[in-house]
Amino acid sequence: MSESPGARPPPVGRRIFHLIAASGTTLLALAVPEPAYMPLIGGGALLGLALDTARVRAVWLNRLFMGIFAPILKPAEVAAISGATWFLIAAFFTFYFYGPQVAVPALMFVAVGDPAAALVGTRFPGPRFWGKSPGGGAGFIAAALAAWAILSALGLGGWSWAIVAGVVVAAAVELAPIPLDDNLTVPLIGGGVITLAGSAGL
Repeated sequence: MSESPGARPPPVGRRIFHLIAASGTTLLALAVPEPAYMPLIGGGALLGLALDTARVRAVWLNRLFMGIFAPILKPAEVAAISGATWFLIAAFFTFYFYGPQVAVPALMFVAVGDPAAALVGTRFPGPRFWGKSPGGGAGFIAAALAAWAILSALGLGGWSWAIVAGVVVAAAVELAPIPLDDNLTVPLIGGGVITLAGSAGL
């Protein structure tokens, strides 16, 4: 998430965790058959949701949880569902609705683009929209396209205008003041754009 100038830069540890965990979760789909991957990722989402619900209700459990994970959590996640849980939920439904050919790039966009947007956005001068930096959006697009270029070079993906359209729209969704967590909205909407653009022959 790109932030306004003067805002405290996002903890680097959180961004590294987001990058590794989200990318690993996504790329796992390339090694695990889809019939096994879906229950795995769905079970992870349910477990995360159950843990978040339990810790929000139980003060002692939340205190224990925060004692371990506070360095990689946002303040808003202290009493709410964590971004990691939202990502697992998004991963399940993105694969369910769009299949792996669309889900892998859509999830990689948020895995790589979101940390880049946050790190660039807090340091980029210029105007802000809804408290976020267009520079962060540019960082999102550049990082997402670079990650996809690497995967494509390794033979794990392919280029199309649908992919480019998906990246641009995903960056716009990350920038927009949508009340839902962007770990959920970015891959679902970005995946929808890739699907529609691909159906249009792009």
